[in-house]
Amino acid sequence: MQSPALSRDDFHSSFDGLQSRTIFCLWTGNEVMSANRLQAIWTIFNNTGCSIAHLNVHTIAEWVKPGFPLHPAFPYLSSTHKSDYLRVYLMHHYGGGYTDIKSTTKRWGPFFDRLAASDQLALGYTELPHGIPHVAGEFGDLLRQSHAELIGLCAFIFRKGTPLTQRWLEQTEQLLDAKLPLLQAHPAQHPLDQTNVVLPNGETSRYPLRWAEMLGEIFHPLIFEYRHKLIRAPIEPVFQGYR
Repeated sequence: MQSPALSRDDFHSSFDGLQSRTIFCLWTGNEVMSANRLQAIWTIFNNTGCSIAHLNVHTIAEWVKPGFPLHPAFPYLSSTHKSDYLRVYLMHHYGGGYTDIKSTTKRWGPFFDRLAASDQLALGYTELPHGIPHVAGEFGDLLRQSHAELIGLCAFIFRKGTPLTQRWLEQTEQLLDAKLPLLQAHPAQHPLDQTNVVLPNGETSRYPLRWAEMLGEIFHPLIFEYRHKLIRAPIEPVFQGYR
């Protein structure tokens, strides 16, 4: 006898991306993928050996957990910042893997197995020496000096619903709370929009978010705080030739 299908609410409450070995990847705008991006996403589907949840502008809503709507600022964000927000949202509510759409040759099964068999909160590649340029001052210097204890933000696996993911999402949404009036007044005009960038029309952008303000500037300080609860493993994608 066939088991009854899960309701939408049951699916969203029970889904565990770590246990199901699911990798999320995101393309949040209407822009056409370049040939390099198409090749990259093919390698993700072909090489990781895991289930892939590819969210795009038509399917994002399917992953919004009932009772936990996306932040009201979401429609005003650039495509890049929508991706930054969604990876936090997905890791907190569902857990599992995330990768940028960059080429990979890695099989992810052993990475999932390693995190699942541990009591650690996340697994990622060791952050690169030049991977934290956006945090200034003495603390930024400390983060850069400590890069070998941290994980990078382009590919990782998280347990869902941990204190780390809770704080990550809370800090991200607190930032968006503060920026909402400015985002409504000056929504993104370009997929790569950021404060003071020169737009294709020659104007200087008044979009109120710096490039790394919603991801790296929050992620790396938190990862430093939780660095003893992380697994570092060679899960990184290829960092060139992806645009």
